[in-house]
Amino acid sequence: MSAFSHATLWFNRRSLQEVDRRCEEQFHLPVTALMENAGTGVAHIVTRYTAPGESILALCGAGNNGGDALVAARHLANRGYQVHVMLTSPAEKFRPAAAGQLATIHAMDIPITDISAGDAPFARWLAATGESASIVDGMFGTGLSRPLQGSVLALVAAVNAAEHLVISVDIPSGLDCDTGEPLGLAIRAGHTVSFCGMKIGFVQACAPTYTGQLSIADIGVPATLLRELALPAPD
Repeated sequence: MSAFSHATLWFNRRSLQEVDRRCEEQFHLPVTALMENAGTGVAHIVTRYTAPGESILALCGAGNNGGDALVAARHLANRGYQVHVMLTSPAEKFRPAAAGQLATIHAMDIPITDISAGDAPFARWLAATGESASIVDGMFGTGLSRPLQGSVLALVAAVNAAEHLVISVDIPSGLDCDTGEPLGLAIRAGHTVSFCGMKIGFVQACAPTYTGQLSIADIGVPATLLRELALPAPD
């Protein structure tokens, strides 16, 4: 079988959902295994920009994207970073795989704050940290198809206004996977760690404004499955 580059593979929302389904049902790969690989890849990118001892804020939603960010937070804490986790949904709403990662973060005594009701804790974190602090964006993934609203919309605006380095998990929160357009508003990342391959929306002219530098992390999905489900390369 010939080698391939993940950068040559393109996916939309529907094909990525099928990747997740078949990983578990056909290849017996649990979501926790993929989550561990994804979070490890994100943590590796964070270490390129910041040194141990620096402050890292992980913004985590209730889904698998948030679970990936929690894995990254654990690895960064183990490497000596000053990690703080903020939840954009109450802990009881986290999906099982992400909830398991959250339990580990809690057991490690990494600070956790629920900010689902407003962004005041984020403002306090900003005031207490220096310019070298970085943010891991794990609020929303490729499944998001509705405009951001309420407290999350305000948080995304606050993150963008802060102008700290943001490393987004798989896709900047609020960016539509298929169109490359912001769903009302989207995180403006300095670096996006995409999983499996490229998102079809990344080809759009406005997308780099939000993704920043792009890299692709191999999270362990079988190559045969990726080849089968990849879309034709965009023109």
